Amino acid sequence: MTGFLNILLFQLYPEELWIRVLLTCLATFAVNLPFGYMRGKFRKLSFWWFFFIHLPVPLIILIRKFFGLSLTWELAPFLIGSFFLGQFVGRKIYSKWPWKDTKTSA
Repeated sequence: MTGFLNILLFQLYPEELWIRVLLTCLATFAVNLPFGYMRGKFRKLSFWWFFFIHLPVPLIILIRKFFGLSLTWELAPFLIGSFFLGQFVGRKIYSKWPWKDTKTSA
């Protein structure tokens, strides 16, 4: 039973630093996809454009704390890169498949 528990704990909170960095970057990318998508329909530098860029920042901080990583100069390029890559890919998805209001007319 303790072997199963050790495997389960390892999967939830891995000990190797590179795994924690990879999981943090993947989570950062995944969190930013919908925000980049929502940002796509607003004019650049508008209030809502800034809002959807900065809204996921507290979530990213929580994800980083969950994996036990402190923000260092070595980690920052990976986190910032995955942050903006998620925003960029979300915006590209919006430009390819924009959200359409489907109102039924009577």
